[in-house]
Amino acid sequence: MAKAQNWAELMAMAKQQQIDLLPAIVSSVPRREFLAFTSPWLSIPGVVLSTQPLTSVADLADRTVVVVDGSIWDDYVSVHPVDVKLIRVEDSRTALELTALSGVDAMVTNLATATVMIHQLGISNLHVALRLKHKSDLSFGVRKDWPELVSILNKTLANMDSATKEDIRQRWLKLEDISWWRNPSFQRIGLFSLGSFILIIIFFVVWNQSLKRQVRKRSEALEKAHQQLVRAAKMESIGQLAAGVAHEVKNPLAIISMGVEFLTGSPDKEEAEQQVLNDMDGAVQRADRVIRGLLDYSHYSKLERRPGDVNEVIKQSLHLVDHEMKKHRIEVCPNLGILETACFDFTRIQQVFINLFMNSVQAMGEGGRLEIISKIDRLSPIEAELSPYYQANLQVIKVTVTDTGPGIDDTESEKVFDPFYTTKDIGQGTGLGLSESRNIMELHSGTLQLMNCESTGACAVVILPCNKGDEDEENSTC
Repeated sequence: MAKAQNWAELMAMAKQQQIDLLPAIVSSVPRREFLAFTSPWLSIPGVVLSTQPLTSVADLADRTVVVVDGSIWDDYVSVHPVDVKLIRVEDSRTALELTALSGVDAMVTNLATATVMIHQLGISNLHVALRLKHKSDLSFGVRKDWPELVSILNKTLANMDSATKEDIRQRWLKLEDISWWRNPSFQRIGLFSLGSFILIIIFFVVWNQSLKRQVRKRSEALEKAHQQLVRAAKMESIGQLAAGVAHEVKNPLAIISMGVEFLTGSPDKEEAEQQVLNDMDGAVQRADRVIRGLLDYSHYSKLERRPGDVNEVIKQSLHLVDHEMKKHRIEVCPNLGILETACFDFTRIQQVFINLFMNSVQAMGEGGRLEIISKIDRLSPIEAELSPYYQANLQVIKVTVTDTGPGIDDTESEKVFDPFYTTKDIGQGTGLGLSESRNIMELHSGTLQLMNCESTGACAVVILPCNKGDEDEENSTC
C-alpha cells in the first residue's frame, strides 16, 4: 500500500505508475491521461462547509473559499460563474482547520470527506452551509497500462447487488450532516463546565435582564431621537423648497389661469378647443392646490394659540364637511365627552380634523360609518413613549376617529406620514395632508397616530395635552 503526504503527491505517484489502483477517485480529462477508470460505483453530494449562514452559492461572491489543490472541487470552483477569492491547499485537513479558525469563509468538498475529517479532528463549529447540485461520482482508478483490470472491476461492479453496495456505503462512508453535539471534545468540555455554568448563570441572570432593559430603552430613545432629527431635517428642506417653488411658480400659474379664463370666454370656439381649455384649467387648478399645500407646509413656525374647547373644533370641522358626508351617504356618529380647556391654534387643529374626516370619506367611498369619540384620558406607559413631552399617567385630551373603510395596507403603514406619499389617483390629492397634520400636532406638543381598527377600517388617534402652552412662544396668549 502506497502512502502520500497530500493529494498532489498522490497524483504524481499515479502518473509515475507507482500506484496501481485508486479505489475512490473522480474521473476527469487530465486524469484520464494516466489512469483508466471503471464505471462510477458511488455518487457523493458536494457541500460547502462554513461557520457562517449561507442561503445560496451566490452568497460566496467576493468571499474567500478554500479547496484542495488539484481536486475535482478545485476545477468546479475555478469555472463557476460566482466570483470568489480562491485559496488552494495541499490537503483536506489544512482546508478544514483554516475554515474552522475563520481563516477563510468557506470550504468546498464532498459530504463524505467532510464528515470523516470533522469527526477525526474533533471540530465542532463547522456545519454544512450548502448542499451543491454537483456531485462526486467515484470510480476505481487503474494504471493506464492495465486495461484488463478495469474490465474485471466493471464486471464485478455490474454483478454486485444493491444490498452489497449499500453495505459498502454504510461501512466506509458515513453520509450524514455533521452534528456538533456528537463531537467528543464538545461532550467532554460540556460535562466539565456544566456545573460552573449553572452557578454563573444563576448569579448573573437578574443583573443581565436589568441591563437588557436599560439597553433596550436607551436604544429606543436614540432611534426615536434619530428619527426626529431626520424628520426635522426633511421638514426644513421641504420648507425651503416650498418657499422657492411658491415664489417661482405661483405667479406664472396665475397668468396661465387668467389666460385660460379669457380664452374660455371668447365666442366661436369649436368643441375640441373648448375641451382643451377645460383640460388646461383642470391641470392649472391641480398645480395650484399643490402650491397652496407647499405654502401651508412652510408656515408652521408660528402658532396663534388660544384657550378653547376641542369639541367646538370637531363640531365646526364636521359642519364644513357635512356636504361631503351626505354626498357619499356617510353616517356620522359623534360621541363627544366633557373636556377640559386646552391651549391651541384653532385653525391648525381644525385643519387636522378636516384632513382626517376627508381621508375617511375617500377611503370608505359610497356608504359607511364615521365615529368620533373625545374624552379626557390618562396615558399608559406605552402611550407616554410616543412623545418626549409625555409622562405616564399624564392627563390629556384624546380624540379617536374611526371609519369602516378598507384600513391601511401593511406595506403602507410606515409611509402614510411621508410628504407627497399618497394612494389616491392622480389629481385627487397632494400627499401632504397627513404629513401636515402630524407636524401641526407636534408643534402643539401632541401626537397623531394612524392604525387599523380591531374589527375593520382605520383608526386615527389625536392626543393633545390639557391646558398646556409655551409661554415664550410668539403670538401665544396661553
